[in-house]
Amino acid sequence: MTASQQDTSYSLAEAMTYSVLAEAVSWPSPGLVSAVSTGSHRDMDIYTFLRSALRIQPYYQAAARLGIEESADRTGREDLFRMLQKLGRRAEAGMLRATGGVNTHKGTIFLGLILCAAAGITSQGPSGGAEPQDICRLAGGIAGSPLRKQLTDILKETQITSTGGRAYKEWRIRGIRGEVIDGFPSILQQGLPSFRSALDQGADMRTAVIHCLFSLMSVVQDTTLLNRDFDKERISYTQACALEALDRGSLFTPEGRAYIRKLEKDFQLRSLSPGGSADLLAMTVALHLWDEHQGGEVCGEPLRYVCHSS
Repeated sequence: MTASQQDTSYSLAEAMTYSVLAEAVSWPSPGLVSAVSTGSHRDMDIYTFLRSALRIQPYYQAAARLGIEESADRTGREDLFRMLQKLGRRAEAGMLRATGGVNTHKGTIFLGLILCAAAGITSQGPSGGAEPQDICRLAGGIAGSPLRKQLTDILKETQITSTGGRAYKEWRIRGIRGEVIDGFPSILQQGLPSFRSALDQGADMRTAVIHCLFSLMSVVQDTTLLNRDFDKERISYTQACALEALDRGSLFTPEGRAYIRKLEKDFQLRSLSPGGSADLLAMTVALHLWDEHQGGEVCGEPLRYVCHSS
């Protein structure tokens, strides 16, 4: 691998880690850990997230290197997905060591490794591009077939331990697997447009991140909401609350901000934590950064802007 390719893999991983941190520290994010709250969680706080995010950055770089090393005509082959699976298991072990056994970023690891690999591949194309649509489509090509097989196998199982597996077997809710298989439609159709619209209106990073979070929450079939109570109405309730927040103006109006403050208390009482939407939010920010800084420094924007209050 050339020095330029090494730099590319590092920059892709750096932007992904920045995005994971941006999601973690931003507030108000009902039910989620942030810089000012532990949300609906009692076993983790923002420092747990910081330790975890820094520990898994090298694995994002390794995934980007795998993508760079893949030739374009091998895109989507299951051997790449299997390599990413092995890398993911190592990343999860590192996460658990950093957090003392707490699962902070399992979903983020899964999505981040696939997208970093896809971004690594696109970076070696004729234009060296980082178009979000291309990366998401490629990610779906890498993981789509194995994930569809997983869903087929779930229907044959008699004992299912994972919440996502149970949701698919009982209600055909595909959760995050469906997002990857379909090429991340919630990000491309909802997350990125809302995030960029907020920035175009002059919003600071924190405001744009949270506005994007609610946009994603309004459409994502988030099976992490079922972890504490296996009731699919928790998903529809969360979507309805997010839509209401957006209808009231999100963080851009006093009415929207007041409603979101009420949601923070409500989600804690109901023990709701939209972790799947949070994972997709981090991926949205990463895709934006990769696209905006093609061929240059991806993390030129100081991290302080993520926490800047308006």
